[in-house]
Amino acid sequence: MLQLDSAPALLVVDMQNAFCHKQGSFAKMGMQSDPTAIIPQINNLRSAFRAANIPVFFLRTGYNADYSDRRSRSRGDSVEKLQGLLRGSWDAEILEELTPQSDEHVVEKTRNSGFLRTSLESILKERRVNHLVLTGVGTDVCVESTARDAYQLDFAVTTVSDATGTCNEPDHLAALHALRMFGGTASTAEVIEALQKLPDSRNQ
Repeated sequence: MLQLDSAPALLVVDMQNAFCHKQGSFAKMGMQSDPTAIIPQINNLRSAFRAANIPVFFLRTGYNADYSDRRSRSRGDSVEKLQGLLRGSWDAEILEELTPQSDEHVVEKTRNSGFLRTSLESILKERRVNHLVLTGVGTDVCVESTARDAYQLDFAVTTVSDATGTCNEPDHLAALHALRMFGGTASTAEVIEALQKLPDSRNQ
């Protein structure tokens, strides 16, 4: 049975047009993650966390116009050819159905992990967060990378099995299996149930 630590936070990873929208750059490359099933689950979790006055964070991948801040790729790389994930572009924006609210912090990143060359760790420590609940895409890439790093940085970690996704089910399930060693997984319903069992002091 899932038990949340005293100061959890919800983290929504890369739910952007590039990765999830039918007109996004990754769909054009045949690599789209279908968000249909997980958007309602993420929003259910957001509502539950917000109702409990517990912080919600978003990770968003975006690059400079010349891709100078992106990991070196081969010449003719598809993302760059498509001008994908340029910071400030529609492609890099978070899906409309998940538009962050004014009190939901968005952390920009340029690598798979949300902790590499970002302000995420310092922001979480300032808020005294000790347990990260991860949602978003892709389970086997940015979610897994972020979960592993969070675990190594001594955060408790729970990846939400039905609020994460990737390009295909086998890769999603393989990533969830690997993450059993990095904090473990739980369903949306299990997270909400655990949230309701937190001391009232977290809800004030």
